[in-house]
Amino acid sequence: SFLIGFIMNDRLTKLSILLLMLGMALIPLNDSLIKLLSSRYPLAQIVAIRALFCILVISVIGQGAKKVLLLPWRTVVLFSIRGMCLVIAMYFFFISLASLPLSTVVSIFFISPLLITFLSSIVLKEKIGIHRVTSVICALIGVMFVMKPGTSEFHPEMLFALGSAISYAIFQIFTRRLKSDGNLPALITIQHLCYFLSALPLLAFNWSGGLNSTGNMSFDFLLRATVSPTFMEFIYIAICAGTVLFLSLVSSFAYRNVEASLIAPFEYVAIPVSVVWGILIWGDYPSSTAWIGMGLIISSGIYVVYRERINQVETTSRVPMPGSAGMVQNKKDD
Repeated sequence: SFLIGFIMNDRLTKLSILLLMLGMALIPLNDSLIKLLSSRYPLAQIVAIRALFCILVISVIGQGAKKVLLLPWRTVVLFSIRGMCLVIAMYFFFISLASLPLSTVVSIFFISPLLITFLSSIVLKEKIGIHRVTSVICALIGVMFVMKPGTSEFHPEMLFALGSAISYAIFQIFTRRLKSDGNLPALITIQHLCYFLSALPLLAFNWSGGLNSTGNMSFDFLLRATVSPTFMEFIYIAICAGTVLFLSLVSSFAYRNVEASLIAPFEYVAIPVSVVWGILIWGDYPSSTAWIGMGLIISSGIYVVYRERINQVETTSRVPMPGSAGMVQNKKDD
């Protein structure tokens, strides 16, 4: 109830939060389908096809390509740097996903909202207090429960998931920092152009024949030869493109209009959804320690939301509504 109450009366904030939550609830479907395709396709082929689809849609619907051409050169460069941060996050994420359960990768990745909270205080000068700092520390402990470093259950690919979280956090800080630059269609178009262009060198290697199986699923996902999509696989990639494009739009919209430290915790919607997909498709049930880790990560994010709600109530109680203030003034005038 406090989570719903936290969604403030401000319509723009409310819309941003609801759209972001919907986008984060849908994106595990993209992750699940790409994990399914990872046994046959090279990653660059999926990324290139998906990016082309997204660029075509945003250019037709939002005149994205046209609006990119109208941007100042400085803005194009900044948008491109932002886009490459997401490209790095995406490659790290899917390299780890090829070898690890979906719920494990997503749980490690979702340290990112609290990293965003932490970085927003340094880069964006958004005020955070001891409660948010404590939440970040608890979330890091939760990630350690999931990764279990120093045990036989630790896999080096987990470090890619952690690197993905860091790169994604930097990406969203860029999004917030550039909130007044350019426009949303151009921002999204450049983001997917970065996806496409980054895939081309690796795709050329895949197209030339790639490498035979190395026995490592993550390396094979990067280096195997291209294949011809079946009709159903093409549908899968189209669904991936639709979910990614939707998240690109709503996430960029949200982070351009609402404080990064405020909106980031709402991204945790993706964690329980990814667990459900992992169980339904692969029968991957998280271990007991992974459940503890996920609980700590989600609880840390929810606590940030709770503190914001408390702060909002305290602020409202201290500051009278304009109408009430006006009535008081009128009485004084009488």
